[in-house]
Amino acid sequence: TARGEWFNAYSSLLSFCTTAQEKADQVEAFQHQLARFMSLLFCCALQTITDYECGDSFPTLDTQGIDTKSLTFLIGKRDPNQRMEIL
Repeated sequence: TARGEWFNAYSSLLSFCTTAQEKADQVEAFQHQLARFMSLLFCCALQTITDYECGDSFPTLDTQGIDTKSLTFLIGKRDPNQRMEIL
């Protein structure tokens, strides 16, 4: 399934992160940001294939760390296919 493949991709990206102690904060921030992007990507994928008519509100992780301008741009794209390509 797509969800399984995305999980494998996420896991692979995590495995390539450095274990250097001096970069631990940067690595943690990257890993959290990556999880947020994967969450948004999965949400957009569901919006693309569903007939769900309740405001297309699927749960996602919070958007902390993603700047407001980028989120506004993403939300402005009404076509979920465009959102997936942007993410």
